[in-house]
Amino acid sequence: MQRIIFDSSTLAGEERSRKDLWISTLSSGYVRLNADPVADRPFQGQLKIAVVDKTSVGTIYGTVKTIARSAREVAAENTDNVVLLCNSGTRRICVEQKGVAVDLDAGDSVLIEQCAPSWIRVEHANCNLLAIQAPRARVAAHLPELNDRFMLRVPGRSTAMALMSAYVSVLLSPRAADGPSALRYASRHIADFIAAAVELADAHAGEGQDGLRAGRVAAIYRELEQHAGNGDFSLPALGRRLGVTPRYVQRLLSEMGTSFTREVTRRRLSRARDMLVSPRYRRLNVTEIALECGFSSVSHFHRLFQREFGTTPGGLRSAALNRDE
Repeated sequence: MQRIIFDSSTLAGEERSRKDLWISTLSSGYVRLNADPVADRPFQGQLKIAVVDKTSVGTIYGTVKTIARSAREVAAENTDNVVLLCNSGTRRICVEQKGVAVDLDAGDSVLIEQCAPSWIRVEHANCNLLAIQAPRARVAAHLPELNDRFMLRVPGRSTAMALMSAYVSVLLSPRAADGPSALRYASRHIADFIAAAVELADAHAGEGQDGLRAGRVAAIYRELEQHAGNGDFSLPALGRRLGVTPRYVQRLLSEMGTSFTREVTRRRLSRARDMLVSPRYRRLNVTEIALECGFSSVSHFHRLFQREFGTTPGGLRSAALNRDE
């Protein structure tokens, strides 16, 4: 097992040089995180890490207001791990990844991906974080729908979190035993506890997760508005853009009484109708408008259009022309 303790108070030099060294080392060495320190108070920074068999636990404490991992740090680290990020402080923090933001009160956690940029904002610049990292495959073995569980708030009070906290305390303690057998079990159990804690959060998704689900639904509709007219826009493409599985997107839309195909078709038809009656697009024929709106089959476009509006595309254009004369 490898242990790392990096404390700004033990570094040589004046406070500013200690702060600069701690911040730069954090981003380039130990954890590849960018921290933004507070300017109007004495700087403190402490990092503790214990690494066991591809699983790691660590704490970050400091007078910083934001912590971020950019695409450059993600590429440099090149891992496919998942991280259960816990707010060990007394102030609320906000965690954001892939356009979804989650507020964590004291003790709450959220599961994020190590392979994607992330951003953390700390209220009152009192950062106190616990990060528990494990290979994605190990957690997914106990949580088959892992990709649907990212960015769900994990309640602070649960048996899984209590047991995991006990493991973390032991591993970070300088008196922890280094027996390879015991440490191997610790690594496996931590991945199990991550899965158990996140599964509990999903079970309570309807109790306090309405804001998160609403945010994801809003993100889905935003993507639909922006990209539904693209001919290559698909359910898998939408899932990739939002960092969730296609099935999860379908589930959220189903809860709204609709589907991906219905929403895309409705937007494409609405845009085609607007283009057909607009003088701005008189230079385009019906086929060109169908293709411009994302339809690959003109005959399919005609059938859908007539079913939706009770007239053919050509009939609608002719009526618009007669009104304009």
